[in-house]
Amino acid sequence: MNVLGIDTSGPFCTVGLAGSDGVLAERSVRGQKIHSVRLLPLIEELLDDAGLLKGNLDGVAVSAGPGSFTGLRVGLTTARTLAQVLDIPVVGVSSLDVLVYPLCGARRVWALVPARRGEVYAALYDCGGGAPDNVFPPAALEIGRLLGIIKDAAEPQVFVGEGAELYDDLIRGELGERARFCTPAGNYPRGAVVAWVGREALREGRGREAFSLVPEYISPPAAELVWQQKAGGEESWR
Repeated sequence: MNVLGIDTSGPFCTVGLAGSDGVLAERSVRGQKIHSVRLLPLIEELLDDAGLLKGNLDGVAVSAGPGSFTGLRVGLTTARTLAQVLDIPVVGVSSLDVLVYPLCGARRVWALVPARRGEVYAALYDCGGGAPDNVFPPAALEIGRLLGIIKDAAEPQVFVGEGAELYDDLIRGELGERARFCTPAGNYPRGAVVAWVGREALREGRGREAFSLVPEYISPPAAELVWQQKAGGEESWR
């Protein structure tokens, strides 16, 4: 199964191909040109790198969010169009899942993506068993609120994502040596990871028809209420 992966949720426009032999090819670019200009040429170059045609694709995976609203629309529209034209399934994957997937072995991993008004989209994962286990679902929280919730965590906490890079000093100031960070190159989703995660989802039958693919938007008020309830009633996720 050959799966095309697309991520336009952040500043990088990145695409990848995954097949039975693993990652077949990957291309990423960051620059002044917007994703809508970059994406289709990148896909053509990617297929050429792998020696494949569009007709050789068995599925499409795309980051469905959270992330830049404009960027997400570009990726989702392209993925839906390709899936319709080629009559193949498409699957949306969380951009937060994509960030933590390479971090196998880490016990407590926070994926952070910048939101609006000083907020971050945050989710907590346990990657100690291999594939990430989403310990707490994505929420939109003001960064100070998030740090207030986890400041007493006993275990080291790993932070990944553009939000971790943006609020590095605040996180270190609150958690000290318990805060661990990825390298800057690991703070952005990769098309190859989207393709691989999507391939696994498609093999499990979680693909959908193109028209049903929608972005993953997170509602800050509802999400914060859930966080408050969880923080007040259960400490094990720390």
